[in-house]
Amino acid sequence: MISIPKEILGLHVDIVRSRRRTAALYIIGNHLQVRVPQQIKDEHIIEILQTKQSWIKKKVIQLKKVPIPKPKEFVSGEVFLFLGNNYRLKIQEGHQVGVALSDQYLLTTVRKTDTDEKQKEKIKKYLEHWYRSRASEKLLEKVEHFSKLIGVCSKGLRVGNFKSKWGSCDSHSRLAFNWNLIKAPHSIIDYIVIHELCHIIQPNHSKLFWREVEKYDPAYKDHRAWLRKHANELI
Repeated sequence: MISIPKEILGLHVDIVRSRRRTAALYIIGNHLQVRVPQQIKDEHIIEILQTKQSWIKKKVIQLKKVPIPKPKEFVSGEVFLFLGNNYRLKIQEGHQVGVALSDQYLLTTVRKTDTDEKQKEKIKKYLEHWYRSRASEKLLEKVEHFSKLIGVCSKGLRVGNFKSKWGSCDSHSRLAFNWNLIKAPHSIIDYIVIHELCHIIQPNHSKLFWREVEKYDPAYKDHRAWLRKHANELI
């Protein structure tokens, strides 16, 4: 029996089954996410991938034209994104370790005993913790705001480190978001929050669903395009 490929043209294949009615393909970073209905069989997923080969190839060619950001070195002066703005990392020694936003800097305090690679590992850990905390605060704020506007009620919110999705809404109206979203501009975060909340009304990506999204984000197509173009900068 032919199995679902784990990789296609250098993209890791992730299968996401949910209560949606139709199948859809998304590329986030170096992951190809295949979203399908719960009951769909592996054989059908393989057929979908074969049918979409030309589309996948075209997208991979487009992605190769987008510069891949250099891996972070976690040194003073390095630029990090937060809510669409650039902030420079500023490292100092002290007893109260962690990260704080100070003017145009992400002020990161490390212990004097942390040196070289150990220090970089600690800085990376402190930054991720800080980003996750800010993401939880801001996403909760935005979910509460747009829930009232749309007239829906979610049943929980989780922030995680997802490789191939920005957000999700399960059959129990529980929301999950990628913490890396906090690096994007407000309008992009708003789009993802609106997108997932609208799934409470329309659990699919039908025309009716996109009409709901457009009611609250008329520029959603531009925001989708921005995410495709800048995904590598956020993850």
